[in-house]
Amino acid sequence: GKARNADRTVIDHSPDSIASLSPAATEIIAELGFGGRLCAVSRYCDFPEGICTVTVGSSENPDIDRITELSPEVLFTLTPLAEREQYALESAGITVVELESPDSAEAYGDLYGTIATVFGGEEAGKSAAEKAVESLKSAAQGVTLGDFLYVSPKLTAAGSGTFENAMLSLCGNNMCTADGYTSSAEDISGAPQYIIAADSLTAADITGSELLSGFAADADMIFVPAERFERPSARISEVFAAIREQLSDTAQTDE
Repeated sequence: GKARNADRTVIDHSPDSIASLSPAATEIIAELGFGGRLCAVSRYCDFPEGICTVTVGSSENPDIDRITELSPEVLFTLTPLAEREQYALESAGITVVELESPDSAEAYGDLYGTIATVFGGEEAGKSAAEKAVESLKSAAQGVTLGDFLYVSPKLTAAGSGTFENAMLSLCGNNMCTADGYTSSAEDISGAPQYIIAADSLTAADITGSELLSGFAADADMIFVPAERFERPSARISEVFAAIREQLSDTAQTDE
């Protein structure tokens, strides 16, 4: 029951002191009950509120000196660190656990699994991963999207290999056939019933976009908190809640 980090070194006991450079990791650590062990977080880690007051830069620009000085046993990151940063931390005896950005429900579960394994060993990891996938599927239950398109804050459509696709495909059929994100209408295989869009966008952004203007008139628009896709944690359920709420509004106006 030992967790291994990126370079296969073994974590053989539950760490008392940890740091996180990833808002998603921080949320999951807190959710699993280990928030009290955080001695430092990135400046973007703002949930749960007041989780840890010591900040050490961001994953793109970590304050290596400060992290070394605080000397957590384990540092979690979702963005790979530069080799020299990784080397500096490992040389200071800090184990760097590099998490992978999920692109599927299983990979989302693995995020929980890897973090739980660090604290409680492989069995705990396996159980946390299964539980995370179950909660995810139950959050999506009862939401029916039919044929949809997801529009990112950059006005691109999300295709296969994206976390957005994996999540929304739990309740519908993605009309974007691209791998990754696209701004080409050729990658859209048919007219979507729903355009699911980042809530930083407006209906005017969508109808005015070259990619989407042809589909916008016949599709219902639903706006969701896109930040939840960027920070994969249990709060992804807020996306499904937003869809559910707007679908019921649409149903009422149709009657």
